Amino acid sequence: MLFCYYFKRRSVVILIILIIRNHVSNICSTWGREHFKTFDGNVYQFPGMCEYNLVSDCHETYQEFSVHMKRKDKDGNPQVSHVVVTINDLLFHITKDMITANNLPVETPYYNGGVQLESNPVYIKLQSKVGITVMWNRDDAVMVELDADYVNRTCGLCGDFNPFHNEFVHNGREISPIEFGNKHKVHRPNDDCEDPSEEEEESLETVLDSCKEFVSALSSEYPWSSCTRRINPEPYIQACVQDMCGCANNTNYFCVCSTLSEFSRQCSHAGGHPPNWRTPQFCAKQCPYNMIYEESGSPCMDTCALDTSSLCEDHKIDGCFCPPGTVFDDISMRGCIAQSECQCKHNKIYNSGEVYRQDREECTCVEGRWACESLLAPATCAVEEGSHVTTFDGKTYTFHGDCYYTLAKDHASPKFTILVQLVPCANQEFDTCLKSLKILLNNDKNNVLMFTSDGTVKQNMQLISLPYHSDVSIFHASSFHILLQTSFGLQIQIQHVPVMQVYVSLEQSYRAKTKGLCGNYNMVLSDDMKTPQGMVEGTALMFSNSWKANLMCKDREERLEDPCSLSMENEWYAKHWCALLLSPDSNFAACHSVVDPEIYYKRCTYASCNCEKSEDCLCAVFSSYARACASKGVLLTDWRENVCDKYTKSCPTSQIFSYKHQRCQLTCRSLSTMQQSCTSDFLPVDGCSCPEGLYLNENGICVPMAKCPCYYNEVYVKSGKSISIKDEHW
Repeated sequence: MLFCYYFKRRSVVILIILIIRNHVSNICSTWGREHFKTFDGNVYQFPGMCEYNLVSDCHETYQEFSVHMKRKDKDGNPQVSHVVVTINDLLFHITKDMITANNLPVETPYYNGGVQLESNPVYIKLQSKVGITVMWNRDDAVMVELDADYVNRTCGLCGDFNPFHNEFVHNGREISPIEFGNKHKVHRPNDDCEDPSEEEEESLETVLDSCKEFVSALSSEYPWSSCTRRINPEPYIQACVQDMCGCANNTNYFCVCSTLSEFSRQCSHAGGHPPNWRTPQFCAKQCPYNMIYEESGSPCMDTCALDTSSLCEDHKIDGCFCPPGTVFDDISMRGCIAQSECQCKHNKIYNSGEVYRQDREECTCVEGRWACESLLAPATCAVEEGSHVTTFDGKTYTFHGDCYYTLAKDHASPKFTILVQLVPCANQEFDTCLKSLKILLNNDKNNVLMFTSDGTVKQNMQLISLPYHSDVSIFHASSFHILLQTSFGLQIQIQHVPVMQVYVSLEQSYRAKTKGLCGNYNMVLSDDMKTPQGMVEGTALMFSNSWKANLMCKDREERLEDPCSLSMENEWYAKHWCALLLSPDSNFAACHSVVDPEIYYKRCTYASCNCEKSEDCLCAVFSSYARACASKGVLLTDWRENVCDKYTKSCPTSQIFSYKHQRCQLTCRSLSTMQQSCTSDFLPVDGCSCPEGLYLNENGICVPMAKCPCYYNEVYVKSGKSISIKDEHW
């Protein structure tokens, strides 16, 4: 016979002990209004509405994982409101609409610390290398699967994972499901919820025709036979009875749907093939978009954006799926579409066939997947904040120099040698500044260009005015940046506000043909620190000292002091303002997914503590991060708000500030040269310049073209004046 027991708060049930010796024995689950199945096969009912420990690793001093869950009442039908999973130092809070990792929102697919988090319209799945898988159907059912390594190591509503120990016996006394469940309540501040009561109000014996039919169907009908051969249906029949007892009207078949779904899921876990038992009149499911409902579908339902193949392992689930031959559009949410109609997403949505270029790759959207090819794009070496070097191959190191050093040298042609002057900054023993840069063209000592930190440019020690066009082109990209462009694949960006920083870019034709502080440009990091003698040094100090251009300079010594330890005031300033780089609410946040800000944060605190003019060094690091973002296709603007804003407010009269200059500064002098413009194949830079349509005259004022003076034979001729050239009057 089947029995219903009514209690004051909610129906609580008969405990059925069942040991299942197959794949199901590694699975714990909860479903419906209040049903639970432990790893050991115990199916019981617990109607608690607080947050509970579903399963935790409890037999170790260091807990590797825990899974908590909570139900909420929605129109009289309890649903799972959230799942909280802790894996070592990672804390995931999962709701239907949002997933956070350590309190920060994340998007799926998510990979970190051996944890893989994926989602699709049917399920959310978390899988970790520690041996745990958690799946939630975004509604009433949660499943946890553990590796066999955790046998006899767990606690929580899922039990102790030990089929030879009755988890419902405590201190020699058999306890009820209510007492068992209340033991695993998670106490949260301000969480106002009551423990379910066991006080019995009324007991009656009822035979429910609907569950009789369920019994008959599971026991005899052929479509369920592959399930009943693998799974004992009795606990689920009892759960069905409790579902019906909990209904306001015993003829409401909807009450048993969740238990039938769970039996179907357990059947799939055990290797069976449940039938499509739902009908339009019985437990019908309304699917969104143009999807169809399947009882034993694959959680690796194809979508446009997500490769869900890892979700397929050993699991079949019920839910809404796309018809055969289609995929779900999780980009523009257009429902089930043909794969050929899929779009791709990277900062914005791209249609199939559209191209996105970034750094050294060109990517084409092909049916929802990016097909990327490596471009023969230039590589860049940088000297930033006077002491931080990034090689052509991407290796980074810190060196505090006091000499001229060979930054990069073309040893094959040779077409150039680039030297940098690194010296201790004025009045600062521990700060290092980049003071000047020299370029020997064709290694000719009589053809030397020199750029200094104050923005002046000299050729063979003679001051030259910009723009300058000869065998190379030199021009102002903005008031902060000077560009040198050549016809032989070398480009140099010299930043001189707020401090001098240098970026040397070389075309791919120079691969494996360079040497110096910038490395050998062979796309191998391990041998970048190669000395002039061909030895690979193990430290940045030994490597950098080997590239002194003047052997009279002393070798520098290792610097171990933390500059922030010397001044609490400097440390507070550095950490306060540098934290903007990491903040999810700052103007830098748009680039976090493309360029990791952590290394720039460390450089920022170091430079700000080490620098005499802390704000200048702080702003230099901020501009370095903005440039790195621009190289990846993310153009940051407004990052100078609240800090570094003195540069946006100090433009000369008639000039304007912009974050995205990508042309040379137009000058009156350039109008009289053969080359009046420049190529724009350089990254956008910030700084001051003339508005569109105006030209910078010899006094640094932006004027219309009509008011520009002429320039002839190193002399300016004012507008309206005339001169004679070769007996002709102009």
